[in-house]
Amino acid sequence: MYEIAEEINSLSEYIDFIYNYGKKVKTELWYRGQRDNRWILDATLNREKKMDIPSLGIGEVARLKYTNILNFMLELDELKKRLNGSIPAIYNKFHLMFLGQHYRLKTPALDWSTDSLVALFFALNEFKYEKDIFPVIFILKPAKLNENSMIIYKDGESICEPLNIDGLSDSVFDKWFSDINDTPFSVVPLAVKSSYDISYRITRQSGVFTLMDSRQSLGHPWIQTKIKGEPFGITIKINPMRVNDILEHLEALNITKQTIYGSDHKEWDDICEEIVKDTPKL
Repeated sequence: MYEIAEEINSLSEYIDFIYNYGKKVKTELWYRGQRDNRWILDATLNREKKMDIPSLGIGEVARLKYTNILNFMLELDELKKRLNGSIPAIYNKFHLMFLGQHYRLKTPALDWSTDSLVALFFALNEFKYEKDIFPVIFILKPAKLNENSMIIYKDGESICEPLNIDGLSDSVFDKWFSDINDTPFSVVPLAVKSSYDISYRITRQSGVFTLMDSRQSLGHPWIQTKIKGEPFGITIKINPMRVNDILEHLEALNITKQTIYGSDHKEWDDICEEIVKDTPKL
């Protein structure tokens, strides 16, 4: 499904590739690791979605819509209630969503990292060898993504860099996500970030995000969309036979599950798991 730009066999080879690719494209890069090349590049909220196809008469046209999606607005309301007093009052709903995403809420935010080694860890951690299955690293050009997004500044100019959401209001969040089947993020996601230290996990993982609409193509990965011959990003393969060796090198650099996740607020994982279990679906 994904066009593979390079196969990596060692940590040093990976670092060299990132270095050379960065010099070539000369733009900010974000990274995401997935331990299974079959997985769709989409947010957790959308992974159990089902297409809603109404009965139509001759000549009738219906808007593409998905169901079996958790009402994540209710998730956020419940998370805010459960964490009352534990989060700064300055946080808006975007910050709350990012926090919940890192503690297992199902949201329309897809995790990325500005740290290529963090992404590599996620691609390799808990990988189990199976025939034709291998870890992948997605390398995204967030500025390129936003230049072609449907979100436009007041002066009419496109966004040409990752959007910092710290100054946005909850009303903007509500407008964008009032209908998960009608957001401004179809078919091009929006690259967003925060300058706040929202949590240890997000900070340690150099966490940034793309905001996703439910209406993402299942046949063509959006990251491979080309604008004037240039894709939003590329995909590289990690040789599955070299996973353990690369993990040992990462451990020598103190990049482990403990340092990536930390020990703070582990109870929030349980809280978010309970919220997901009790939240109705749309």
